[in-house]
Amino acid sequence: MTAPAKLSIWLFLLLAGIYVTVTRGHFWSTDEIAVYQQTRSLWEHGDLDTTPTLNTLPGHIRRYYAVYGPGQSVLALPLYGIGKAVRVGLEYMGAQTSIRVLAGPTIGGIQDQLWGGQVEIFFVNLFNALTVALLATVYFLFSLRLGASPKWALAATLIFALATHIAGFSTGFFQHGAESLFVLWSLYFLFCDSAAPSRRTRTAAGAAAGAMLLVRISTAVLLPALTAYLAYYSWRRLQDGNRRHRLIELGRQCIPFFLPVALAMLATVAVNYWKFGAFSLIGAYSRTVPFSTPLLLGLYGNLFSVGQSIFLFSPILFLAPWYFRSFARRHPAETAAILAMSVSSLLLYSKIYLWHGQWSFGPRYLVHLVPLLLLPLGPWLQEARKAAWLAIVPMVLGGLLIEVLHVAVNVSYVYYHEHYSSAPPFDYLFVPNLSQLAAHWRALLAWDSRVDTWLVNVARQFGTQPTVPVAICILWFLTWCGRQVRRYLREAETESAGGVAPAFISAAPVARGAAALVVVFTVAGLMLDHL
Repeated sequence: MTAPAKLSIWLFLLLAGIYVTVTRGHFWSTDEIAVYQQTRSLWEHGDLDTTPTLNTLPGHIRRYYAVYGPGQSVLALPLYGIGKAVRVGLEYMGAQTSIRVLAGPTIGGIQDQLWGGQVEIFFVNLFNALTVALLATVYFLFSLRLGASPKWALAATLIFALATHIAGFSTGFFQHGAESLFVLWSLYFLFCDSAAPSRRTRTAAGAAAGAMLLVRISTAVLLPALTAYLAYYSWRRLQDGNRRHRLIELGRQCIPFFLPVALAMLATVAVNYWKFGAFSLIGAYSRTVPFSTPLLLGLYGNLFSVGQSIFLFSPILFLAPWYFRSFARRHPAETAAILAMSVSSLLLYSKIYLWHGQWSFGPRYLVHLVPLLLLPLGPWLQEARKAAWLAIVPMVLGGLLIEVLHVAVNVSYVYYHEHYSSAPPFDYLFVPNLSQLAAHWRALLAWDSRVDTWLVNVARQFGTQPTVPVAICILWFLTWCGRQVRRYLREAETESAGGVAPAFISAAPVARGAAALVVVFTVAGLMLDHL
């Protein structure tokens, strides 16, 4: 295994450790509750039914079902199984204090609709800590393939992972981390295929695109851009034969991509029939998300408002006009694909009802665009003049501060404390002194119950006795990972100077092995639990 591949593995572990450290440990959104209940239902009795709550509807067999796709609920099954096994093991040993430390305080008054206070919830809530760390790792590998040296690819990745809007989504169970991962992964595999054509790579790109549909069907608006990108570079490779033969060959080359996408669509239709008794691709979304927002209002809000601007919540994006210049010259097709996906998503989420996606912190519907719009950053940092850092450093520091506000403060608690629900509808998105940025800053300074992370709550509830050992273990792990990242960065820089081709930087064998182990242990856990 090459040094860049080892570096990517240790980078994943380092970022996962950071995200686990600041995890919330419980849910705070009804979106999270509904997706979690699908996971619990799948594990416990092989269904997707939920309790009656917000974002659920009665199905055709007198059960309630969530409007969300099954993708993330299926992917979270291993964590639910681990959480259940840990709880059962601790109960067997009589370790009630350890159970309470992991579970945290009970949140919610109905046993089947708890938001916290269960070990299973704690572990499932770690899903995005792993998903966002994997997303950052894919971003790192993508930056290497785009020509950035390991040092600058790592620098861009740390900016992306810690100082943009994606960082805050590592603490909860929203679907946007997995959505962002599969969007970027699909484009990454297509980019690899454009340089080194392979049926396996195109199949992987299609599998990632299919997964993004199963997680959030609204990502279907990105398929035309991905398809056009695949068709463009595939057509350019076909120079022999007449036009008819080239079209036939183009279709043959695109089949590996479209087959997993088609299977994902069929699975989505089947799940929606099982839930609601109708063959439909979008399911209940058509009833819950009408296209009723004036387009100009949505565009202004998503681009320029104080409470929702994608630029304000990821300040490094303000530099996009500069870092895209050289990238567009070197990679015009990739630039067109990124811009097409960005415009498609922006138009969709500027037109739908509740275009802002509240309750949340900032523009969660557009968070999958952040890694795409930051792809040129690594190569640009490598060539940036010293004067450019006068703009880069403030943007990064501003992004870090915003993500501290995102991670440390519970959005739901701020909503109630600031009386957002009783004010004119969503005026805090447009009034600076009412904005979430200002409200979260006030909450952080007050350091009251609105500051809500798992480790902070452990310290509040149990004092220093369990908190200090846990903090020491986490610090040791992060230090160890940091040293390994530094070690393999030096080795990767040496290999890069020696002209190592970017085709050999993948850690795919390790990733496939890890995925296979997860599947095997999950299936084994299900079988044992239901004996």
